[in-house]
Order: sequence, then C-alpha cells, then structure tokens
Amino acid sequence: MSIKKVFITGAEGFIAHYLVDKLNRNSKFKVHGSFYKKSIKSNKKVKFYKCDVRNFNSVKKIIKKIKPDIIFHLAAKSHPIYSFKNPVETMRTNVMGTINILESCKLLNLSPKIIVACSSAQYGIRNFKLLPMKENDDHKPEHIYGLSKVFQEMLGRQYYKMFNLKVINAIIFNTSGPRKKFDVFFDICKQFSNQINKKIINIRCGNLNNYRDFMHVEDVADALITLSNKGKVGQSYNIGSSKLIKVSNIIRILEKSYNKKIILKIDKKLVRKYDEKYISSSNQKIKKIGWKTKKNIKDIVLDMVNYTTIKK
Repeated sequence: MSIKKVFITGAEGFIAHYLVDKLNRNSKFKVHGSFYKKSIKSNKKVKFYKCDVRNFNSVKKIIKKIKPDIIFHLAAKSHPIYSFKNPVETMRTNVMGTINILESCKLLNLSPKIIVACSSAQYGIRNFKLLPMKENDDHKPEHIYGLSKVFQEMLGRQYYKMFNLKVINAIIFNTSGPRKKFDVFFDICKQFSNQINKKIINIRCGNLNNYRDFMHVEDVADALITLSNKGKVGQSYNIGSSKLIKVSNIIRILEKSYNKKIILKIDKKLVRKYDEKYISSSNQKIKKIGWKTKKNIKDIVLDMVNYTTIKK
C-alpha cells in the first residue's frame, strides 16, 4: 500500500486541527503541516514547518522537500472584521499565499491535488428568493475578506486551465465547534458556561435575527478529505448543510437542553456593520460524490458548551 504525503498549510488553524487528526488516524497518509506563529509540538506523528505563505521562497522550499501528493491550503486571514482594519495584509496573505502555493507546484513540475479553502463570504448578500447559493452563482462580496476568497477561487481555476494543476476549490460555509473562538457560538456558550450553575442566565449578544447555514467542523474536515479523494479537478464545491437556521436558535437549544432561562441584552459593539441577512448553500454537488453531514446545530452548541466549560 502506497502512503500519500499530505501537506496542510495553516496547520495551527481551527479546521486544520481536525483535518490533521482525521488524516493521522488513517495509515494511508503521512501528514506534514505548516504554521506561522503558533508552534505545534503536540503531535509527534506530524512533521511541522514554520512558514509564512507570503514568502515564496519559503513555500517553494517546503513543497520541494515534501513533494506532496495532496495539499490542503487552509492558511489565511480568516476574519471579515480583521479585513476591515487590515485590507492589505488580508489580500497579501490570502491571495499571494495562494499564488505562492500554485506557482511553487508549477515551477517544481509537481502535480498534487490541491484543495483551496474558499468561503461563502465570496457570494455576498442574496435575496431570500435567490437561495440557496450554488457554485455557479455570481460573486458579490461585502468586504475585503470575501473579495480575497473570490480571487483565491479564480486563481485555482486559472492555474487549472492554464497549467493543468489539479486544483479543487472548497467553498466553506459557517463552521464552528470546539476550539473555534470569536464567533457567535463561542461568545454565547462561553457566557453560558460561566453562569451554568445559575437558573437565570444573562447573555450579551449582537444581532441574532440573521439566518445561517451552520456546519460542525468535523463534517467540514470530512468534506475536505472527500474532495481530495473524489472531487473533480478544476471544479468548486460548496461545503454546507443546505439548512437555513436562525441564529437565535442557539438560545432556544441552550434553554431547552439545560432547563435554563436566558435573558438577552443587545450590545451594540457586537453588532456587525456588514452582516448578510441570509446565507445558505446548495450542497447537492458534493453530496453526489459521497459526502453528507452527520452533525447539526445542536451538536455544535452542546460541544461548544462542553469545550468552554472545560476551558474555564
């Protein structure tokens, strides 16, 4: 049995953490990962490299050494709010980082499967009647982060067309679960776990009236592996649940699951200036190659409460 060499950029990241663990449990893969700031020493089975994806020579050197069969390109500036304040760094990391991966493979005459992590933010605002979002829909991003992801997808398509690189674009919808920070699940569940012994719990929150397509991180990691095995090169695939769920359902799940009364207080500081009303995916394309969701919003909420309780 031949062992496939896998290279994961941004291996210290949220989704990458789960992807590394899943691949590590399969003897068919030898996993390599890059990190930028946070040194990773916990997993002795994985070879880690310090790498700034904005540095072409560093990227090329590592890819030349590994000669990977599969690349999962997850390194990115991944927060829309960060892109408001740091548009240049967002574009440099997300766009130039992607070019450096693709160009290195081209110049080294390597032909790995390259899974590029894109985002539902690239679709932008959609009227409810135009949902769900499909892979061939127009891109109308609302911020620099979303725009950077549009460029990433377009780069993947162009390098496939022009240089025959085996690129597959993974358009990832809202993803959460243990280890995720600074999203609505973490913010609410952390406040909840800090007061879990009280009958009445007070929660500060932003806008809970939007609707999202929520994914558990474990399902996303499975989807990325499915794309590396069965995805068609040169194509883009939505990774989403295809379920449109109101954000306020998080509160109802907590109240019902723990028999608590929650009192909400809107904090204007937590209300985003740019915040799409509706985000939902069509996942028919990726389902056709054998992937489906196994978890739902309740799993995310309960897992996050356990995580934030343990972390106290």
